[in-house]
Amino acid sequence: MTLGGGNARDTHVVGLSLLVVPVTCCTQGGPSKPCPWPRVGRSAACEMSMLASSRAMRTLAPPMRFAQVRAMSFRSRPSVSRRVASRLVTVTAVVAGAAFGVYCLDSRAGVHRWLFPPLMQIFTDPEVGSKLSIKLLQYGLAPRDCGADDEVLRTELFGRTLSNPIGLAAGFDKQAEAIDGLFDLGFGIVEIGSVTPEPQPGNPQPRMFRLPLDAAVINRMGFNSDGHEAVRERLHMRLHRWVQRVLAAGQGLVSSVGAPATDAKHLTEAQLFAKYPDIRASLLDDAQVPRSLKQDRLLSINLGKNKTSREDSVVDYVKGVETLGPYADMLVINVSSPNTPGLRRLQRRSVLEGVLRDVIQARDSVAPHRSLPLLVKVAPDLSDAELEDVADAARATKTDGIIVSNTTVSRPAGLLSHEHVNEAGGLSGPPVKPLALHALEVMYARTEGRMPLIGCGGILTADDALDFARAGASAVQLYTGLAYRGPGLPRRIKDDLAKKLRAEGRTWSQVVGTGLSQRAATYAPDAVEHVGLYPGAQDAFERSVASVRHEIEQLRESFQHEHVPEERRALPFDVEAHDDKFKAVLAEAHKVTDDTPQYSDSETPHAGVLPQRDSAVPDNLLLLAKERGLTQGEMLQEAVLESTTVPEAHSQAPTSGATTLGGLQAPLTHQVPKAFQPPKQERVV
Repeated sequence: MTLGGGNARDTHVVGLSLLVVPVTCCTQGGPSKPCPWPRVGRSAACEMSMLASSRAMRTLAPPMRFAQVRAMSFRSRPSVSRRVASRLVTVTAVVAGAAFGVYCLDSRAGVHRWLFPPLMQIFTDPEVGSKLSIKLLQYGLAPRDCGADDEVLRTELFGRTLSNPIGLAAGFDKQAEAIDGLFDLGFGIVEIGSVTPEPQPGNPQPRMFRLPLDAAVINRMGFNSDGHEAVRERLHMRLHRWVQRVLAAGQGLVSSVGAPATDAKHLTEAQLFAKYPDIRASLLDDAQVPRSLKQDRLLSINLGKNKTSREDSVVDYVKGVETLGPYADMLVINVSSPNTPGLRRLQRRSVLEGVLRDVIQARDSVAPHRSLPLLVKVAPDLSDAELEDVADAARATKTDGIIVSNTTVSRPAGLLSHEHVNEAGGLSGPPVKPLALHALEVMYARTEGRMPLIGCGGILTADDALDFARAGASAVQLYTGLAYRGPGLPRRIKDDLAKKLRAEGRTWSQVVGTGLSQRAATYAPDAVEHVGLYPGAQDAFERSVASVRHEIEQLRESFQHEHVPEERRALPFDVEAHDDKFKAVLAEAHKVTDDTPQYSDSETPHAGVLPQRDSAVPDNLLLLAKERGLTQGEMLQEAVLESTTVPEAHSQAPTSGATTLGGLQAPLTHQVPKAFQPPKQERVV
């Protein structure tokens, strides 16, 4: 067969046959012994076959390669219409993605209300969802409030002008990780914390539960905190980064939306900060810049207590003021969390006054030349008399304001959700609103409208905010509503609020304290579903009774003795030596207590420290009651009656080694009643 004739098909066949020849020739020795191609000594037939094959390849290869490439190019190249359509799809996808991204940057976007919150509820538990939101806000991936606040929303609070009265309550950003992201959502006040002096993990998980049918949340977080130093470091680094940006830009004061100030009379921050070798919080005072680093906004820090601290100790709050006060526009003392054992007992007036006095003294030493408002946050579960006592304590100590209110331990009968409703912890959301409104009205009436109040509890709409304003709130705070209504909630409330105020022809400040037009229905706590807060609640109650008895004894001892050491007085207020009314109160106190003063067994006693005891009833009375077949109440009543018949003998020399009602060793000023004397035999515990 020759290479010159035949058609293209024959040519391809010839080429293929020639290509096979070397393989056949080289495998004549068998598959196991192929012909070595490069070796010398190949057979003549093999050499001729190889030569013919190489010539055929040189002759046929170029035409075959060109034909194949051309055919492949025609097969893979799309038509002009397909190429145009593909490019249009790509451009449309890019433009649509960019438009959707810009759309999502606005907090008013519908996806932030109707899409993302439901997805968060489906795929995350409450605590994980909260942490994810914090991270998105921290890294600037969350939406922003792109609108401008209406002038009717501007209000004065603690001598400062706020662009709007809507604030974020404590509990969301506990560790000060996303302050700027939260301000970008449009809040006029952002409150971080609660922050405790030492790091603590809080209560075991799970500790947060959703009640979706009520748009409410139950939490028992237990003051999980990174501690003062970690939070202070974050606040300082935030200040440092801001100052560096100002120095780099060389611009003047910035407004709430980040635009340079138009007033050229002010010294630019870049010029001012360049004079300071070290960046510290005090330089903001010279520049007249708030700690929020945004004009017309306030940064609030909520201070809490460690679980390991003494219930009556004020040291944790003082440490918080000293450590975090320089970085705050406003400080809040949290004495109303239901998840820290014994904390709510600090709301009793006699104790609260002492706490507030010490904290205010620390505040004055930290900020002697600037205004640093101090507020106290109370619970909605207090009675009217207790609320009035808190208001009186705040006025007596010249506290700057009160936040009403924290979460409630009650479970209103109207709750629609059934799952998790019996979980221990504080309830927040719309079910708290009636309780908070009532407490706010009582506070406003007691303070006669002379003290700024901040309303908090169940705010989801502009109508809710107006109700709190009419009840006396100068500003409001929300938190739980963000989980159900999304990050656009502040903007929607502000827009609707501005429309309603303009329709009434009034501003926010003019509405405050005008009274509720229609009183909301009252939620009555359900006694069946009322939950305990922590184990040992009964023992805590007994300790409360003992602490009240201790306070009465201290009052009596301080009044009756002219020279009493300061560490033994522990009085939250001064006693007039010739106060007849106070004498009458002490006379009544004698009727319900024994005549034995009680002191702390601490080596370094100080004002406000209660004695440590396991029970309100002494061990010897328990033993005596058991021997005589009496109940504890009957035995205690008999002992009190016996003690009141013993004549007082304060002129006698004090003795030592006697046992007080609480089982402590303390000096006595008179004969110990027989019923209160310890038995001679060993005590049985």
